[in-house]
Amino acid sequence: MSLIRFEIRYADGRKEIANVEGERALIGHGAHCDVRLPLDQAANEHVAVEVVGETVRVQTKAFEPPATVNGLPFTTMPIGPDTPLQLGTTRVFISLGDFGFEGAPILARKKKEQISPRTKLLALVGLAAAAYVLMSGDEPHLAQAPVQAPDLFGAPSAACPQAARDQARAIAVDKHDIAEGKRERSPFVVKEGAQAVSLYETAAACFRQAGDAARASESQRDAEQLRASIVQDFRARRIRLEHLMAIGDYDLARQDVRALRSLTDGKQGAWVNWLAHADQVIKQKAGSSK
Repeated sequence: MSLIRFEIRYADGRKEIANVEGERALIGHGAHCDVRLPLDQAANEHVAVEVVGETVRVQTKAFEPPATVNGLPFTTMPIGPDTPLQLGTTRVFISLGDFGFEGAPILARKKKEQISPRTKLLALVGLAAAAYVLMSGDEPHLAQAPVQAPDLFGAPSAACPQAARDQARAIAVDKHDIAEGKRERSPFVVKEGAQAVSLYETAAACFRQAGDAARASESQRDAEQLRASIVQDFRARRIRLEHLMAIGDYDLARQDVRALRSLTDGKQGAWVNWLAHADQVIKQKAGSSK
């Protein structure tokens, strides 16, 4: 198990240390985040951090305010211990620590479970493939991906299944609590995030039915923010996958295919069929290269 060490430096000169056990951590102002920053410095879920071998990688989850490395925004990239990750006016230095480290107070909660590391991708931003590798003979051939991808979400839940206020409130609290758990797991199990959106929307509808406008607004905001984050991640993964298939990097492409198939489970259409074909090509190509 890894120990990720975060050194947080604020604009007023304050410095704090946070240690997180495990291979992954979330930075943001949300209560479920491992490293929590002030509301004016970070989004609810702003940056995901992952340890792959001896390398630390960071992935942007939100763009307001923009997170930067060396003054430049990023999607996914490795980061060294001497290179600050900047969110607002706050700088965060990330390194791999030792379990015997005795530093400043630990601000982040520790991981309850060790989650096996899963390889993610280096930054491949803004590059879509213009052509795909043509394979001859009996080798599998993958056509160009359809432009139109499926809509991950339907219309927001507008009604609560219970009319009585007390019952509506009970449902709202239950759905909201389940959604919180699924959102916390979503960086590691992507489908959980999509399920959390629907749960937040139902919670919002039931809080409104119960007459609790404040909690209804909070649940609706959580649903909208998580929905936007998932849609953004979905688009980034599609672009990366098309590029990786074009250059024949099937080992890395396999990671995005798994996430995309999970997100589109139960969907139909030309793009979903293309994704299934890409999965088959990857299995054959990756297997034949070993």
